[in-house]
Amino acid sequence: MSDSVISYRKGPFATVSMGLPGDHEGKTATRVFFVKGENKLALIDSGLYGGLPDLKKAFDELGYKKSDLDYLLITHEHMDHVGNNGWLKEETGCKILSHPGRMDRIADNMLNAKTIVHAFAEGEEFDLDPEYLDWMGPTAAGLDMIITEGDKIDLGGGVVLETIEFLGHSMAEIGFFEETTKTLVIADPLLPKINPVLYLYECPKTMRATFDKLERFLMKRNVETVIFAHEEPMGVEGTMELLSDCRRRVDQVETSILDAIKEKPGISFREIRDRACDDQGMVREWRALVSVNASLNAFEMKGVVKKQNNGWVYCGE
Repeated sequence: MSDSVISYRKGPFATVSMGLPGDHEGKTATRVFFVKGENKLALIDSGLYGGLPDLKKAFDELGYKKSDLDYLLITHEHMDHVGNNGWLKEETGCKILSHPGRMDRIADNMLNAKTIVHAFAEGEEFDLDPEYLDWMGPTAAGLDMIITEGDKIDLGGGVVLETIEFLGHSMAEIGFFEETTKTLVIADPLLPKINPVLYLYECPKTMRATFDKLERFLMKRNVETVIFAHEEPMGVEGTMELLSDCRRRVDQVETSILDAIKEKPGISFREIRDRACDDQGMVREWRALVSVNASLNAFEMKGVVKKQNNGWVYCGE
């Protein structure tokens, strides 16, 4: 059996997989991606701190010196994608690039943790260390440059990474397209079917717009391979199937919310979260609070539901 830490190689890409702890353990992993051009070396995401030994080994296995790394490209601010930023900055001197929308969280681990795990009173029961901070190293590192839709990172020899915005899971999430291999790299706009937690999105309308954007992009740009942070690489057919299932899961969250409010007028936010998780067999945890809050806000703006005496009631559609 091979002891390689490289799970996928094609053209300029080499993928390092890192197992996730907690509720995810044994179910899925997070992946980071080396991209080698003729002149420059980039790494897309730094992964989680528990995967640092694999990342170190990947440098050796691929024959890269730490000083070879020119760019660290961050897809979004969540803990399993930025966990080794501080170590990489210190060891390699690389430039860190990402979307400006969450640059404050990328630069500050505690801010990152509090603004999502403890975003609501119902989330304060979750300990920041095992839920979030332990996934990141003892130091963070801020951005050196910002990148947004259409910006290109030229690595030399025709290897160019085009920045594509895929907002919704995070309102500052980006992916990258490499034209010569027709490869699209994305992190969390599409989450695996075996994900043990409720689909995390910050705005249902934006999330659905990103699903539509992804579908159009696959066709328009003749994408051949999609590389995911939490899934094995897929062709277009497999990606479209996953995309359809992601749409279904977001729709189910909103169906569960409305069913819960109709069945129990005055139901609490926590109870709605529990119902949404139970309906899909997911863990009752802090990520679900983000999604449920996002859809409750959207329904409230449309006049479908309203808050009354610290609970929620249905107003009609």
